[in-house]
Amino acid sequence: MTRVLTVKWGVSRGQTSYGYTLCSAWADGVRVSACNGGGYDMLGTVIGSWAAHEYADRLRALKPEDMPEQSHWEQAEKPSRYCENDACALSKRKGPAIPAGRVEKWIGGADAETDRSAQNCPGCGEWTAPTPGEGRRVDDGRSFYGLTFHDPDYDPGRAVIEHDRTLGGAKPGETIAEAEARGVSLGLERYQEVYRASSKHATERHTVPSIDGACGVSSVERILQAIGITLEQIEHTSKRDVYLVHDARPQGLRCDECRWRGAKGQPSDDGDGIPRCPECHSAALLPLAEGRAAP
Repeated sequence: MTRVLTVKWGVSRGQTSYGYTLCSAWADGVRVSACNGGGYDMLGTVIGSWAAHEYADRLRALKPEDMPEQSHWEQAEKPSRYCENDACALSKRKGPAIPAGRVEKWIGGADAETDRSAQNCPGCGEWTAPTPGEGRRVDDGRSFYGLTFHDPDYDPGRAVIEHDRTLGGAKPGETIAEAEARGVSLGLERYQEVYRASSKHATERHTVPSIDGACGVSSVERILQAIGITLEQIEHTSKRDVYLVHDARPQGLRCDECRWRGAKGQPSDDGDGIPRCPECHSAALLPLAEGRAAP
């Protein structure tokens, strides 16, 4: 079954959000998600929000082996360094790197233009940088970038603040809800705690999928492809983007006359070649996502 997903763009005229970019997603003419502002992937955000709700069962069925391997590069603790001054004999272009541990003095200061947290060259006194490639790659297991699963019964307000990250000075040992009640936490700690308590894979407790599309629409598309969904863009203007949503998996059927629901191949056949409902023998069979809501 192919569905139509339309993403609409606009500008807010609201009193507190005047001038903000607006982005909303519409699936088969029904608004399903929206966001506003900027500075992040808004297209990925609305598509990810819609997909996490629309295909929650499929996302929960994903196993670690269905997900790509993830890793990150960990810089060596004391890498060798090279001078950034091309005229220096210790620069990357003219000579060997400065041996690890040879430079111990750090350049610093209150001036943000000169404080680059870099070490100075013993040859010319200019800034140095770590030599690329010195370190190791750390295995992070299998997961999808942007996909997390959450416990619907978890209350982040009860989490205890171990280290103060608020602007008003929270007391270590008090809960997030207590800090919010005193006006020293504005919600960031609650948001951080939700994701700290999340899982990269579905578990018995973590059953609610979330796709953070702000990390990029390409990441959202990779998640969708893993559950049999592909997006085909058929229109792009300054005000809207239109996609065909192709589903590679067999769709269930429902009778539009009674309560029957089932998979393809189950409906009875009265000899005329037309699939019919096995309960009321109606030919009004539609994909589960279409037709009137079941009574």
